Amino acid sequence: MRPADVFLAGLGCWLPAPYPASEAVAAGLYDATVHAESGLRGVLVAGPESPPDMAVRAARTALDRSPGGAAAIGTVLHGATFFQGPEMWSPTGYLMRELGVTGAGGTEIRNGCNSMLTGVQLAAGLLPYQPDGRPDILLTTADNFNSPLFNRWDSGPMGVIAADAASSVVISPAGGFARVETVVSRVYPEFEGMARGDEPLFPPTGSAGRRIDTVERAQRFNERVREVGGTSVADGIANACSETVLAALDEAGVKASELRWVLVPNGDEATTRNCVMEPLGLDVSRSQWEFGRGIGHASASDQLIALEHLLSTGRLDPGDHVLLFGGAPGWSTVAVLLTICELPSWVQGLRMPTPMRASIATGGAR
Repeated sequence: MRPADVFLAGLGCWLPAPYPASEAVAAGLYDATVHAESGLRGVLVAGPESPPDMAVRAARTALDRSPGGAAAIGTVLHGATFFQGPEMWSPTGYLMRELGVTGAGGTEIRNGCNSMLTGVQLAAGLLPYQPDGRPDILLTTADNFNSPLFNRWDSGPMGVIAADAASSVVISPAGGFARVETVVSRVYPEFEGMARGDEPLFPPTGSAGRRIDTVERAQRFNERVREVGGTSVADGIANACSETVLAALDEAGVKASELRWVLVPNGDEATTRNCVMEPLGLDVSRSQWEFGRGIGHASASDQLIALEHLLSTGRLDPGDHVLLFGGAPGWSTVAVLLTICELPSWVQGLRMPTPMRASIATGGAR
């Protein structure tokens, strides 16, 4: 998809304090060997905050930073991976009431860690059909993984430790700080069993009170399925990821060497390198892996947290291309290519002088 006149007009994130990974090891929560191999420094842990309330905080910031504010919102799309509140309830109306958004439509997106990037794709298609006087679309996502049914410290492959956070972005046809050049999304159903394992489809895991063990599910799948189409499962996933990011660049007519940054889900360095950076011919330093080591995998918020970080620390300039990529069990992939149009007013006072950029430890230098 190459949308016309789709812009990011406002951006906001809400992040709780990180819990040091070393303390988790000392407390017996996190395996010491996995910690040493992953290089994880810390994970954002929110405590008792509800995901919808976390999303409201992020959305208020995004709306404050958007020229049209809440009055310009015609649709609200809320994405999530984990429990959001009472079952058989959608948080979208709650968000709209808390934010003062009226006269708008909305719905919930359940596409796992790709929910936010999927929201960008859906918003691009919906923008031409917004109600009169309400041209903008508000995207939100939030997850809190504190649950007796889930162990965040053993929640995924090496370095993929679930973190709590919320993010929000306002999509507008009228302009903004970044333009959406292209969106490519694909589903690879041959790998959907990785997230299902041997779990029955009914009754649902949560309602039955069963523990959610994503690692065991993946192990069960890998025991049954050694190869897919003559390729190992690991290589198949890597190929799916690289195929999507390369398709996005090809569609936009942008070379990988022209990318300033590539923002991916926070995990281990090897996965970041093998699935995305090497196929692009780019060093891992062009990703935000180093920054993500102190965040953990914040579900669908990883890419927007990194984008806000880059803007606020002065490592983006007008004309820069930024690729946002996500892969979610199911197995879905989404790639969104942005071009920075201007520096938003809310970051200009935070910009660092150019000589200082090379000294920043949480990312690659220009």
